[in-house]
Amino acid sequence: MSITPSIPVVQGSKKTSLQYDGDALFLHRPHEEVRIPLAAVARVRAQGRSVVVELTAPTEAEPVAHRIDGVSQAGAAMFVATVNASLPGVAGRDTTVDGSALVEAQTWPRSRRERKARLVKLWSAAAVGLVVVLCVLISLAGEAVGVVLFVPMGGAAAASLVGSGVALSSWYREWRLTRHGITTFAAEVPGEPGMYLYTDPAGLIRNVFTWAGLVTVKVSYDPRDPGNVILPRAALVRRGELCLGLFLAFCGLFMFASMVLMTVEAFLGTLDLSEPA
Repeated sequence: MSITPSIPVVQGSKKTSLQYDGDALFLHRPHEEVRIPLAAVARVRAQGRSVVVELTAPTEAEPVAHRIDGVSQAGAAMFVATVNASLPGVAGRDTTVDGSALVEAQTWPRSRRERKARLVKLWSAAAVGLVVVLCVLISLAGEAVGVVLFVPMGGAAAASLVGSGVALSSWYREWRLTRHGITTFAAEVPGEPGMYLYTDPAGLIRNVFTWAGLVTVKVSYDPRDPGNVILPRAALVRRGELCLGLFLAFCGLFMFASMVLMTVEAFLGTLDLSEPA
């Protein structure tokens, strides 16, 4: 019995991949999937650690190409050889037509968790960048010793602001959904502790997970995005989170304001960190 080697999935950089499945190639990117029928493929080329899928096109037209980078050279070579060998036998394939008209793309927005993680990264980068700028400025002002103070102080300030952003955004989301969303009850799935189901306005059954230990739990969700759901907490917990967020915001802003003030004083000549207090 002969064994046919399986066709590899070409894994690229930045969470991209190219897969040969049946009569089409599937190019996966974050938040997008592109289906390229084999009838629309003129050829597939390997260029170092990249794979290029060229689409069919009229004789004098520039062919459209889809590219994936950062792949394994061995996997790319095998993938290209396998796909190109199968192209001549594709039914209805015409290399003189515009293959891009046969390509289908499906996109979907970033999830709430991804948006929140991206926002945290941006805030962190901005805060760290501000610390670096202040360290450079106070060094140029002749108080390089201030860097020793600014690094831990700036790190604490950045952490406070990021923590404040996380706490306040969580509080605001719960506040908005409990007041402007739809509140209903979710029932626990028998035999699956912690798994609760609720039905959205479109009739779609959705799930939420919690160790409440109750037969039903109260949930609130966004009518425009029923998958955005929260389990309302006690008012005391929400107020505590709000106070924590405001306190961290005050601490972070106060420390950054102090660093800015010290930098201004260093340029004005009224700050001398080399002298003992």
